[in-house]
Amino acid sequence: MVVGGKGQFPKLRLAITGTPGTGKTALSTALEGLFEVIELEKIAEDLGFLGEVDDGSRPLDIEELIKRLEWKEPHSPIIIEGHLSHLLPVDAIIVMRCHPEVVDARLSARSYSVQKIQDNVEVEMLGGPWFEIPDEIPVLELDSGSYPSSELSEIVVEWLVNDMSPNRPAEVMDWLDNMASNPT
Repeated sequence: MVVGGKGQFPKLRLAITGTPGTGKTALSTALEGLFEVIELEKIAEDLGFLGEVDDGSRPLDIEELIKRLEWKEPHSPIIIEGHLSHLLPVDAIIVMRCHPEVVDARLSARSYSVQKIQDNVEVEMLGGPWFEIPDEIPVLELDSGSYPSSELSEIVVEWLVNDMSPNRPAEVMDWLDNMASNPT
């Protein structure tokens, strides 16, 4: 699919969220030519809402960050990338998903602690951020374990060009059901 530059899409705020290890950064990187990409963690650090390192990560005070930021219409379409970005006032959300075994392997390669890996694998098995997403926000769910980032970025562009239709997946990925149906 041939696409233009950053002016191709309306001035929207698009969150790319998901459990750590599901491909948020890879997808954001693949979309950089079309969107200004902002890392949620960088915003929080710049404004002093990122805590000290604890078990390999830094806690982010999302409530205070939301209060502090000015939520004006962006000058160009932007992506806010981070595993809590779905909690921000955004126009649409992309939820990155990935089979829990792939999340485990990716986080192990990043030298996460065993406990941190287990916690994130459990979150992914239970649906990642789905239980925190408001019903009125358009959502696209993508499986980064099934497609390379370049193909996923084309799916995102097509979804946006089609006015974010469908505005919700017909069925949310259910790793628990999948694992129960297909035991190894």
